[in-house]
Amino acid sequence: MSLWLEQALTAYFQAFGLACGWSSSRLGRLLGSSFLVLIVIEMTREVVCYFREELPTNDIISMYFVKTIQSVNVVYKMVHGWFAFMAIFECRRVRRLLKQLPLTGGTAFIYRHLILELIQLACIIVIVYYEYSIGGLYLENLRYAFSLQAVRARYLQMILLVKRLDDQLEQLHLRMMYGCTDYKTLRSDFAQLVKMSRSLSKLFGLSLLLLNILCLADWIIVCNVYFMVEHLKALQGTWFVFAQAMFVVVPTIIKICTICATCHRCVAKSKNLLKQLKDRPGQTPAERSQIEGFALQIMQDPIQFNVCGIYHLNLQTLAGMFFFILEALVIFLQFVSLIRPQAMDK
Repeated sequence: MSLWLEQALTAYFQAFGLACGWSSSRLGRLLGSSFLVLIVIEMTREVVCYFREELPTNDIISMYFVKTIQSVNVVYKMVHGWFAFMAIFECRRVRRLLKQLPLTGGTAFIYRHLILELIQLACIIVIVYYEYSIGGLYLENLRYAFSLQAVRARYLQMILLVKRLDDQLEQLHLRMMYGCTDYKTLRSDFAQLVKMSRSLSKLFGLSLLLLNILCLADWIIVCNVYFMVEHLKALQGTWFVFAQAMFVVVPTIIKICTICATCHRCVAKSKNLLKQLKDRPGQTPAERSQIEGFALQIMQDPIQFNVCGIYHLNLQTLAGMFFFILEALVIFLQFVSLIRPQAMDK
């Protein structure tokens, strides 16, 4: 990844309040911290305004679902404010980690995600403009869209860092493939990669846990929109309503799948490294002892990405999340079957 692309991504994350400072200078950090403080203050103000609102008593079932959607929206703002708040205090740790992980090449993988981000920004602009032309709620919709895109950009932050770590592991794998026998240096480099994978888990573990929970909340929005259109008739079932609901869900699912696949691929490379070591015969007893020690190190201290010590990021976790979403949808359909007669009586 070229330097200009790295600077553009830094500015992109800074604009959404996910990174602190445009540059490594003190002035850049001061301006970045000030911008993040403003974001935290604005998010806090919006959350306080939400909790001060009163729920209307007319058409209580319809307003319940509207309030549910608004609750998910304000959760996005709370998480966004939390990301901005933590970025101020994690600035040094992130910079230190970036120095340990050199830049990677501008692969098709990175450009695909950049194109996805640009498409999402374009969709947000279209949705905000369309809703403004209909209801005139420009500022409110813009605030929600800003928090929505900022929270989902957190996935891209970790994906790029995992990609850097994956490239470093690939270089270690190539050194082994081409016959490097300096096992002391190889073990030291592998231990450093394990340390960096743990640093990534500590920095982004809680963020990913919140993001995965928000993914389930997005499905609640979609289900509520369906119920309000199909059963309560509170919304007109136009293509724009369903497109807006799917726009909330689909990009998040794509990013969850991508980050789980990226972490799974990185962990698989460390397992291939272990297999490569086992296939080496060793010319002398000392060399065989070094190979066994390196293999034991990989088995006892592997590269892995965990989320707050609860679960690991891999394809098995992704499958579990989809099954959990299916169970949530079944529960929602049962809830609809119970509340539908009340809605029909209204």
